[in-house]
Amino acid sequence: MAKIKKVNDDTTYINKSMVVSIVSLATKEIQGVVDVYQPTKLTLRRLFNRNIGKGVRVKYTNSGIIIDIYVVVTTDSEVSDIVYRIQQNVKNSITSVLPIKIKAINVYVMDAKK
Repeated sequence: MAKIKKVNDDTTYINKSMVVSIVSLATKEIQGVVDVYQPTKLTLRRLFNRNIGKGVRVKYTNSGIIIDIYVVVTTDSEVSDIVYRIQQNVKNSITSVLPIKIKAINVYVMDAKK
């Protein structure tokens, strides 16, 4: 859980599953994204590592969060455009809801389907 201190010395805790849910929903909103990628190995790792879920990995650092998103895209789409739109939508979705700084949003295209 990330601990965020506000100006008036109140402390806010942000659970990784909340961030993962926001990222997953924001990613699926983008036209050309078939789904987030969840291979068997990732599912098994998720059982033992709470840091991975729904094809999204979130890592907290002192300078902000790092988000890794694994996606499946359509074959008739332009990958660079989809990746850019995913990054922008995720950034806007998180910053509008949560008071955390984003250090990086990495998008990995794992497969392409019709």
